[in-house]
Amino acid sequence: MSATRKIFVLLGLCVAGSAAASPVPRFLPDRDVAVTYQLNLPGQGPQTYLLSYDAADRLARIDSPAQHMFVLANLPSGRAQLVVPALHAVVDTPDFSGITSQIENAGGAQFTPLGHGHYAGLRCERYRITSHDGAAQACITPNGVVLQFDGHNHNGAAQVTAVSVAFAPQPGQEFLAPANFANIHLSPGMLTALLQQR
Repeated sequence: MSATRKIFVLLGLCVAGSAAASPVPRFLPDRDVAVTYQLNLPGQGPQTYLLSYDAADRLARIDSPAQHMFVLANLPSGRAQLVVPALHAVVDTPDFSGITSQIENAGGAQFTPLGHGHYAGLRCERYRITSHDGAAQACITPNGVVLQFDGHNHNGAAQVTAVSVAFAPQPGQEFLAPANFANIHLSPGMLTALLQQR
């Protein structure tokens, strides 16, 4: 699985909660938070990802330490950028922005409550989520933090688990692309093709 596909999985955590069916849990944090996630994929070792979220402006940042890159997502605008420090480049691509816009627009999923769970020292509510794209189970805190997600769709299966959660103000500059980086615009599918070659 490519680096871009792994980050798609984490962006998809929010998509999983964005349905218009009842009951609908809060699916975005109601205050600033930083979460460390462990991502497990079939046949691969676990990888660590860091999610930072600015609740007031609804901005997200997902860092991939192993891949030395991060994604910036602006949920109100539906825009997402891939930042690659090694290349001094900021990549604007529909591959990421398309998923970001789904957070606002996805619908049709059904949520079935399954009881309580406990991850990273926090209590959460478990749900079975079914839609035309696939099925999953997720455990979400009352204030909107996804602590565990285990699901599959046409792209494959993945399990994501929070290992630490810190509620604290997130510095605004963390959600800005470096001003001196080159800006690159790619057509749909191009980023995936490029990263799969690495």
